[in-house]
Amino acid sequence: MFITHEIRNKAANLALVATAVLTGLKLIVGVVSGSVGVISEGIHSFLDVVSASLSFFTVREAVKPADHEHPFGHGKIETLSSLFESILLIVAAAWIVYEGIDHLLNPNIIDHQDLAIITILLSLIVNYLVYLNNSKAAELTDSSAIRVNALHFLADVVASAGVLVGLLILKFTGWMIVDPLLAFCVAVYILVISLKQVKKAFLELTDTQLPEIEINRIKDILNSFEAKVIEIHDLRTRKSGFMRHIDFHLVLCGEQSVKESHDICDQIEQGILNVFTNSSIQIHVEPCEHNDTRCVVKCASHHKKKRKLK
Repeated sequence: MFITHEIRNKAANLALVATAVLTGLKLIVGVVSGSVGVISEGIHSFLDVVSASLSFFTVREAVKPADHEHPFGHGKIETLSSLFESILLIVAAAWIVYEGIDHLLNPNIIDHQDLAIITILLSLIVNYLVYLNNSKAAELTDSSAIRVNALHFLADVVASAGVLVGLLILKFTGWMIVDPLLAFCVAVYILVISLKQVKKAFLELTDTQLPEIEINRIKDILNSFEAKVIEIHDLRTRKSGFMRHIDFHLVLCGEQSVKESHDICDQIEQGILNVFTNSSIQIHVEPCEHNDTRCVVKCASHHKKKRKLK
């Protein structure tokens, strides 16, 4: 668990430093050159600074253990953070469209084009490297906040590539319309990925069950213990930040001892944790009915002894 937190913290730190540096660079060059494409990238990166700052704090808050006021832990802080960050992306897309329309109606000559091209190229390279880092960290830790960070940087990579192409076309053709049109393309792309993340965050906040593929995997794990249990029912799942919450009812032989039942629960819990590391598992044990013909663990022999005594 400590290694997981360390990975999340390092990814959040890298994202914050990278976005802060790139934002300042792009905003300065954007204002100097007058390119709406570069300025839109700067605004986008500024919102990334806000996003990375939130992630910097939320990944530390989300891992705090459960307490009296938060018996299920603090995982949803991450989900709230990812929702807010996604809304910021939508705001960024709207602002870029507004600026694009203004530059489309009032085209202006872009100065220092070479400087703008070098800045965007540098931004593209740095964003791609940070995207790879955060994407890997999100995969290893299943952190929604880090995953949104990775999406931010992926959006920056695509946006930077579009702006770079536009600046190169503008440099060699002088077509002023290219700059605002590419800004529109960047805005549409940002809007699409942010709406997907908003939907995912809402599903988590409303305690929607885990994806079908994960539920089926859990069922496969439970079914692998069918020789030791009688029935498993009322499976419920949800996700809170990086934590999965799984609970179900387990019917065991009523003649088994508490320790025997507890050992079986431990085995099942470990089987789930081997696949879904960050999980909170609650198992409600129920005894079988004495006339349950499915019980072949101890009840069968117990009934035979009773018949012999008669």
